[in-house]
Amino acid sequence: MASPAAPGPGADDSGRRRPRLAASLQINPRPSPWRPSGSLGQDPWEPAVAAGAENDKGGGQPQASAAGDGGPAAGAGAGAGELGAAGAREDPGARLGRSPRVSVPPAGPAGDVPAAAGQLGLQLRDPPRGQAVAMLAQYAASLGVSLMFREDQTADPCFPFSMCAELDGLLCPTGNASSKPEARQQAVAAVSTLHYIRSQLGSLEGQRTGGQALVSMATHPISLPESSETPSKPPLAPLSVENILTHEQRCAAVVSAGFDRLVDKTSPYRACKGTVAAVILEREVPGAKGHAKEIYELVALGTGSSSCAGWLEFSGRQLHDCHGLVVARRALLRFLFRQLLLVTQGGAKGKERSVLAPQPGPGPPFALKPRIFLHLYVSNTPTGAAHDIYLPPSTEGSLLHSPPSRLQAHVRGELKPVCYVAPSLRDTHVGCLSTSDKLARWAVLGLGGGLLAHFLPPLYATSLVLADPCHDPPTLSRAIHTRPSLDRVLGPCLPPPYARTTLHLFAGPPVAPLDPIPNTCHSLSLNWSLGDTDVEVVDVATGRVKAEPSVSIFSAGLGPPSRLCKAAFLRAFRQVAGVLGKSRLLALKTYEAAKAGPYQDARRQLSLLLDQQGLGAWSSKPLVGKFRG
Repeated sequence: MASPAAPGPGADDSGRRRPRLAASLQINPRPSPWRPSGSLGQDPWEPAVAAGAENDKGGGQPQASAAGDGGPAAGAGAGAGELGAAGAREDPGARLGRSPRVSVPPAGPAGDVPAAAGQLGLQLRDPPRGQAVAMLAQYAASLGVSLMFREDQTADPCFPFSMCAELDGLLCPTGNASSKPEARQQAVAAVSTLHYIRSQLGSLEGQRTGGQALVSMATHPISLPESSETPSKPPLAPLSVENILTHEQRCAAVVSAGFDRLVDKTSPYRACKGTVAAVILEREVPGAKGHAKEIYELVALGTGSSSCAGWLEFSGRQLHDCHGLVVARRALLRFLFRQLLLVTQGGAKGKERSVLAPQPGPGPPFALKPRIFLHLYVSNTPTGAAHDIYLPPSTEGSLLHSPPSRLQAHVRGELKPVCYVAPSLRDTHVGCLSTSDKLARWAVLGLGGGLLAHFLPPLYATSLVLADPCHDPPTLSRAIHTRPSLDRVLGPCLPPPYARTTLHLFAGPPVAPLDPIPNTCHSLSLNWSLGDTDVEVVDVATGRVKAEPSVSIFSAGLGPPSRLCKAAFLRAFRQVAGVLGKSRLLALKTYEAAKAGPYQDARRQLSLLLDQQGLGAWSSKPLVGKFRG
């Protein structure tokens, strides 16, 4: 059983809510020797019933939902869509339409995620014997039923050591072994039991053909029969494919199903799936029988593998960094602004549907509801310190002087250490820190950014699922969690409530096909957030929405600004501040002034620590933020 680690230096009593380990990471254990030791304390949060939970008939099994109207957690998206139109009128990307969009097909049935899992081949593999016992024990614990292993007294002489699992009085098929150690016997029994569960789920295949069988598994879950010896005990909760999927597999299935619904197989942007990154929101809600249940929902998606290499412009309408994970994080910001409008303008129904709730006290007025977690999924190893670099274990402090661990930036199409970027280039051309460096920053400052910090406390991701098999896990962990070193700093190094929060790292399955379509989308980036009706296509070279020459009204063929640009976020910030009656915030004239506050103080302090420890200095560009929107 994966248990939450003890709080580390990052878990202080300064008022910041300590993030609790998501239930899905406890229910789906897997050996991860390289997963960093967490500073994730456990808080006795009260369960919050999500919208639609009272109508849920799925029992106690975990369910996954891609974004859309058809998923079990679509309530937040539906409400967000209602207010999204108002938000769209305020952002330049929506206000200046006439841009190529990818229409969204209607949301599919609840079987979308199991179908995606089937396409990825996730549910067809038996777990290794070392994981089978833990998976079965966690499943039994999540249902609140007993699990025992019993030795079979009528074993086949050819297999003298046999054992079966008993789930709440139900005897499952026997597992045979040729050696005596109890652990091995339990392992083969657990594998046999999980194989039996899958065979029960697969028995519906005869009722449907092709992919419909997987849909049937999700919409018609199987209940194991109740033992005649224990008639007073309640039956086991219904089983579905998602019970057997691990956390990282469920994240991949949700991302794959969501992308496929947004971009169909005939789309010219289909190849962008090879660089997809996403933010998945996990809700832990009580099931129909009182069992804990997790709902996975895709809330933000981005694709891309490069950044704008042109000249700086100072109107806030240029999207600089178009790497998939960076775009997905910006799409998350758009989703959160929409959620703020939902909770403030949506009435009682909006408050129920929103993932945010009012927070009393002198701090930010809203916070994520309890038992809601954010997970990151990324297809490719983050650029920079974590990419194609192996950093061997070293003595304390010596890692920081290693050249690969220094900050790196994308400038004019090249990735180079920031110390090698000439001031003349830094001040005139678009420059973006590498994704590894941004991950290290988000682990300390959160995902929210300076504008949202006026309304929300720091929002930290719980886990990162990396689907690139060609990465070095320890290097990835060090790139995120050791730069800069906060342990060597005397006294408080960051203003409260900011502190480093450890990401739980997983190696996940890729969602791109094994034989990918030739990548014709290198110069394009897609973005979408829950509540958007379509995918926006951005031309990386210009940092603007890709324009069709026949309808472009902009000079030099430039498209309209992206809905994720700085100007769009400044408009959303002012809209939320106006709804809340924050005259002080409305008086802030420029983007740079609106970002001022504890977040910017913490960011400056973090940059100072990086420079002091020899990792490099990347100064902000105040002129870029002087626009008024």
